[in-house]
Formats: sequence, structure tokens, C-alpha cells
Amino acid sequence: MAHTKKPHQRWRENIEAFTVAIVMAVMLKYFAVEAYQIPTGSMQPTLMGLELRERGQLVGEIKDRILVDKLSYHLRDPERFEVVIFKYPLNRAQNFVKRLVGMPGDELRIQYGDLWLKDAQKDEWRVLRRPSKVMAAHWKAIDEGPAPRDVHWMAEGNRSVNSRDIDATAATTLTFMAHGGGSILDTYEHGYPPGARAAMRQFPEFHRSNANTVGDLRFTGRVTPRAELESVTVELSEGGRRYRFTLPGPRATASGRIEVVWAQIERYEPSSVEVGTRLEAGRTYDIAAENLDDRLALFLDGETIATLEVPPALDQASGVKLELSGGGARLEDLQVFRDIFYTGSDNATSWKIPEGHYFMLGDNTQDSSDSREWRTLALLWNGAPDGKPVLGNAREGPADGRYLPDSNPIRENTPDGVTTFFRDVYGERHVFPKSAEKPPASRIDPAPFVPRALIAGRALAVFWPFSFRFSTYRLQWIR
Repeated sequence: MAHTKKPHQRWRENIEAFTVAIVMAVMLKYFAVEAYQIPTGSMQPTLMGLELRERGQLVGEIKDRILVDKLSYHLRDPERFEVVIFKYPLNRAQNFVKRLVGMPGDELRIQYGDLWLKDAQKDEWRVLRRPSKVMAAHWKAIDEGPAPRDVHWMAEGNRSVNSRDIDATAATTLTFMAHGGGSILDTYEHGYPPGARAAMRQFPEFHRSNANTVGDLRFTGRVTPRAELESVTVELSEGGRRYRFTLPGPRATASGRIEVVWAQIERYEPSSVEVGTRLEAGRTYDIAAENLDDRLALFLDGETIATLEVPPALDQASGVKLELSGGGARLEDLQVFRDIFYTGSDNATSWKIPEGHYFMLGDNTQDSSDSREWRTLALLWNGAPDGKPVLGNAREGPADGRYLPDSNPIRENTPDGVTTFFRDVYGERHVFPKSAEKPPASRIDPAPFVPRALIAGRALAVFWPFSFRFSTYRLQWIR
């Protein structure tokens, strides 16, 4: 005889299954994977967070949604250059996402737009070079998408070429024109998706766009030589220097090379390295040349064929030329990229990281609240907990007196007089009359480091958004 379950048994099983599902979901979120939204542009170009406006009206937004691996850091420590999620040390109710650039015991500095690491054994500084996968995310296309009027190629005779595809039937020189022909600058919109750039022409001043000349550049393109071509030369300038990357053509009379033409005031020895490859007529090649972190590199069909180390350049003013000697070539998809330009801060330009702590930077330091900027404010007032100063985030608003969303403290007129709103490092808000503040009213100290215990996970992948309006499709691994 078959047995049927009593109704109360089925209810009990359903409740148990529901409870197990909730527990598993919570455990999965806490220990394994969680989704986050990127609210700002501090990690651009790696991660996008942007409100798009036309004539002051919000017309759309690009805010990446990312998946975060929360399991790995239970098994190992974070590694340099990983993009990490952590509780903001000055307001632990907030989660931040930044790139980890400084490890425990490191001594770092920012100079010439680059990160530098001190070698304790040799007592000297060296450029902190990023892995190739990270650099692939950091290169910012300058003329991608709706290009401004002052970004184009200029041929001999002052002929403007508003295309990245050029069929040169004879020898010629092309000059990349950016910012009216001046140096390439750290323009804020560089690196954003093409569909978004047309809506990015007005930005608040605190984004500090075009504040710095950028010397680290990369040129890419496809070249199909004609039979009479003698050589193709890419010239990247940095200050008074000229870095010349020459590939011999079908009718070459000399070998190829990377060569440095020093500035007149520099007294370095001649520096060059030869390139054995020769281009064949009618064959299409992918070529690339870059000046990155004081190293010159020439690439052919994705392979590195020559490199040359150079000393740091004090002057970062830059430009790009392309020369065809002896004959012409078909040029396609000519593109210029710039590196991100790390900026210092008013707090410091060098830091020594204590054990058990890490140093974080946004990839877009023009618009990032990170280890360079963080400061604690110690505030004491009548009625403060335990009668002791309370620590909180010292975050000022713009100079015009407006407050930012995370400004701290905020002092405003209320019916009871001027009132102070102050949020401490644990996210708790304190409200009291400004007149209750006790001397010393405040003390502000730099607080640049993140303790290991506050690092929650590693950013894995972008899985959203898909924006048809701005032709933006964000589905990629995070490097």
C-alpha cells in the first residue's frame, strides 16, 4: 500500500528547502562571487562609470557592472596590479574599486606621469612597468570615434587627411595633429567608447582635463608597401628628443633600426639598435611602435622585433610622424594611443608602505579619490563618544563652496543654527551644533594605505552594459 506524505510534512520540506537556498545564496555572495556597479570614472579606461549629458540634461549613462571573485583572497594575498574591491578605510560602509599598485614594504613615487619603485638594495629608483595584459587595458585611443576638429593627419603641403586609411602613391610625410598641432595631452575623454565621446564635451573643472603633456605613446597601423618603397619610419617625439623606428622596404639601401636623436642640450652617447626584417612589396603588415616607461619597442605582425632602453625625459611634450621614403604604400587604420598619466597630489608624491598594508590608485588619476588623496579628520565636540576626537574622512568640496556627494564634514544653516554633519570611519553619522566643536577643532592627516583585512575581492569581468544609443557593448575580462 502506497504511503502519502502528510500536508505538514510537505510544508516542512518546503521551508527547509527555502532556508537552505537562502543560506547558500548568502554564502555564495559572501565567499565566492558578487556583482558591483561602477559609479564614477576613476578606473577609466579599464572600468567605465559615466553620466552622459547633452545641454546639461542626463541622456544616458555608462556604468559597468562587474563580477567580483571573493574566494581567492581567502586562499592567498592580493598581487600587484590586480583590480581589487575593498572597504574604504575612511568610511567602511563604502566599497571602493581601485588598482593595487603598492605592496607591503614598498617605497613608491609618482614622477613624469609614471610610477616608480625604489630598489632598497641598490638605493635607486626604477620605473614600475606594468604587465602587457594591463597595458592593453591602459592604452587610450586618441582619435577613436567622433574626433574633434583638431585631431587628424596632415600631409605635406598642409593637406589635411581626415581618414585613418591613406593610399600614398609616392614618398610622403604625415604628421599627427592633436590639440591644434601641439603636444598630445591627457584629455579626459581619451579611452572612452566611441559612441560616448560625442556627449563628453563638457566636464566639470575638477576633472583636470588637458593639464599635462603625455610622452608615452603608441602608434599602430597596417602597411602594404609598393615596389619602389625604400623605408617606413615612425617618429615619436618626447621633448627635444626624436625616437625613430625604421623598417626597410623592398628597395631598401640600408638596414632598419630604432634610433634616438637626442635633444640639443642632452649629452648622451649615440643610441640605436638594428632591425633585420625587410618588408616585401604587396604584402600587408601590422606595425606598431611605442615609447613606454623609458623603453622603445618596435612590433611587426604582433611580434616584438627590437627594443631600446632610454633615460627618463624631463620634457614630456610629444608628437607623431610617419615617413615613407623612396616610394609609396597603402596605409590603413592608422591610430595613435597614449598611456594613462599618473598625477601626484598635494599630500605627497612619494610613499613608504608599512607591512600589512597596500597602496591603491585609480587608472584615471585625473578623477580618482585614492591613496594619493585620502586624509583623516579628527574632530572633537561636546558630547563626542568617550569625550575623544572622532576620526572621519576629510573630503572637501570644490572651491565655490558646493558640497560633493561624499563631502565630510558638511556644515549647513538649520533652524537651530549652523549644524555640523560628520561621518566617522565606520560610516556612522554624527550631528551636532558647530558651536559644540572644541579646540583644537580639527586635525587633518594623510591616510593613504589600505589594511589587508579590508580587501574583499578581485574584479573578474565586466558583464554589462549594452547601450544601443551609444554603441557601447561592455563584455570583457578585467586586466
